[in-house]
Amino acid sequence: MSDSNQITNADSNIISESQLKLAGAIVLAKRLPKDERAAFLMACDQEAKNPTTILVISFFLGGLGIDRFVLGQTVLGLLKLFTLAGCGVWWFIDLFLVMGATKEVNAESAYRIYCQLRD
Repeated sequence: MSDSNQITNADSNIISESQLKLAGAIVLAKRLPKDERAAFLMACDQEAKNPTTILVISFFLGGLGIDRFVLGQTVLGLLKLFTLAGCGVWWFIDLFLVMGATKEVNAESAYRIYCQLRD
């Protein structure tokens, strides 16, 4: 019984690459040596986008795709711009999705910084 617990604990320390890409900056910082954590968190903080600010931008300028341009999603921004946000339907749906998209962009940014420090 104790052997199975040890295997489970060992397996829980293994995180797949896709899970690391979705992990937050705090989770990734714990995997770095202590002397690199402060620099990593500072770099993540500088590149992170505030989900509330993106929501406000989406509310006022989402019909023109500005919210997606700010997130670095140029293709989606152009599609929203040329279709006038799908005649308003896409704009309304994006009001609910843009905060999650911002968190995903922040997680990807943190993972990119983590990979740069790890190499």
